[in-house]
Amino acid sequence: MSEEDRIYEILSTVRKIEESKQPVSVYFNKNSVPFSRAQYYRYRRILQKYGEEGLRDERKNGNYTKLTERIKDYVIAIVKENRSISSSQLQSKILNQFNVQISLSGLNNFRASTSLTRLPTHKEKNHKRQKSGGGEILTSLSFFTHIVELYTRTIAEQVNAVRQSPLFEQNKDIEKDNPGVRLHGKFTREYNQLESVRETRFKSIDDKIEDKDFSAMKIFEMSEKTISRYNLALLCLPLVTSNGRSSRVDRVKGNDLSFLCGYNYKDASLNRYIQELKYLKVSDSLITATAKFWMDFWRNEYPDETYFVCYYIDGNTKALWSSNRCYKGRVTMLGRVMNCLEK
Repeated sequence: MSEEDRIYEILSTVRKIEESKQPVSVYFNKNSVPFSRAQYYRYRRILQKYGEEGLRDERKNGNYTKLTERIKDYVIAIVKENRSISSSQLQSKILNQFNVQISLSGLNNFRASTSLTRLPTHKEKNHKRQKSGGGEILTSLSFFTHIVELYTRTIAEQVNAVRQSPLFEQNKDIEKDNPGVRLHGKFTREYNQLESVRETRFKSIDDKIEDKDFSAMKIFEMSEKTISRYNLALLCLPLVTSNGRSSRVDRVKGNDLSFLCGYNYKDASLNRYIQELKYLKVSDSLITATAKFWMDFWRNEYPDETYFVCYYIDGNTKALWSSNRCYKGRVTMLGRVMNCLEK
């Protein structure tokens, strides 16, 4: 039966069923119909949606063309040679070689049945070379000597010690001081001019931690990996700034931190980390641990000689704004002589 005859038979049969004015089930029971009742409803939907053109058999265009043995051998040879070839590329090759259009689903099913599914292409990583004025030497030495691990371990131990202290739980319910004169957590001029704030500004850290909510500090949420990265960033400050101050990190040279320590820290993050270390009172532990570390390090390198570790600890001069007469000195951070407190 030709394509035109098949379409004519379908159309005439559908027309007879509709003109009979009988229920479809009754018509199918009393008459011989060349297709099933389900197929009748399917033909009606096709005619309503696509018209007569929808009844044409598209299989001759290759949608349901089966893979011949010759094509299968060709596919196996191509795929074994290049396991990363896609089915769409394979489809084009078959069309050019055999002038046959094979569906993508048919190709995928055949590849799965022969265990020749596509494998991802392994691309070689292009390593980008970066330079940071010899900073790699410092970071390499810090990892070689394990000094960064010492800093991280000492700080992590102090974090755990503070977390287990009674003061940690006791200060959890302390509310923020003067929240009405803050702007999104930042100190405003009005806040800094409060008498209670000015009186406690230069108090010792021992007095301040009595009213400190440790649970609000970010360092208690950090992993040891993050703490190690912060420590490495602080160690690299002299390399990425002109004077070792974290405020200079926000300049162009400070972007080298992303290469040296793995993250492009800014002044706000580093400054907060340093402040939280201050509240942990970790300085004594760090000084002791660092001194012992270098003594053991050089003793292991040169066991026949005697070594001692000498530390120079610089003082800190803070600016003091006061209308009263007080001690004057050079405030390095401002670059001028003025009222100050030396600590």
